[in-house]
Amino acid sequence: MLGILILILIASTNYQNNMGFMAGFVLLAVGLLSVFYTFRNLKGVEVRCLKPVAVFATDIATVPVQLVNNTKSERVGFGVGFSKRSVSYTDVGEQAKSQVELTLETRKRGMMDIPRIACASIFPFGIFEAWSWVRTPYQVLVYPKPIPCPEPLVATSSGIEEGQTQEKGSEDFHNLRDYQAGDPIKQVMWKAYARERGLYSKEFEDYVGEHQTLSWESVAHYEKELAISYLTDAVLTAEVSQNVYGLELPQETIDKGQGPEHLHSCLKALALM
Repeated sequence: MLGILILILIASTNYQNNMGFMAGFVLLAVGLLSVFYTFRNLKGVEVRCLKPVAVFATDIATVPVQLVNNTKSERVGFGVGFSKRSVSYTDVGEQAKSQVELTLETRKRGMMDIPRIACASIFPFGIFEAWSWVRTPYQVLVYPKPIPCPEPLVATSSGIEEGQTQEKGSEDFHNLRDYQAGDPIKQVMWKAYARERGLYSKEFEDYVGEHQTLSWESVAHYEKELAISYLTDAVLTAEVSQNVYGLELPQETIDKGQGPEHLHSCLKALALM
């Protein structure tokens, strides 16, 4: 644009053309205004990089970026992306927030660095571009890709019986104890009471759930990455089956447990192994 403007002004000077001068100065004014508003569209917007959620290898990771506009003017066409040539545009209202989710392709397990993030604007005329780079303090945790093992994994089990744990229940008689106020009438040992041996209540227990430890030894004969994927699949299967499970790795042992936090601990240990 600058070259065209110079040519117009030179030609207008040589030929004493007033219309050419006017067109040249109008273009100059538009250019200066464009530089000012393009830069102003980025100024004052706070960019917050949020912590990404862990994903499995080869899945698409999502990196949330929050834009906070604390000024009293709307920001239009605010671009966010990993490259200036590939940004997602969004508008941020005055004193408002907006969120953009960038995507990253994952390939292998472990902690994956997030590239620097470009914040760009070509508002209002698309003639000039202003940009700034932002670095996130976070990394993406990539779990190993789960692969079913072709043979059953050998898991050590414990409990009252093989693969079972004991919980207070109502099916199998377990013990007698002194009667306590509030005990169900049907659990009172009436025969003992009739023989003047005192008042007792019967306790019952149920055997529920699997109780197993998944060990590295069971897959150590496979190639390392394949063995990790097999253990990952076994951990997911145990969690879905609502079993109580633990994990024994060469450098780390995770006690038996269950639930999202326990699952995350096991998968993280496998990812960083």
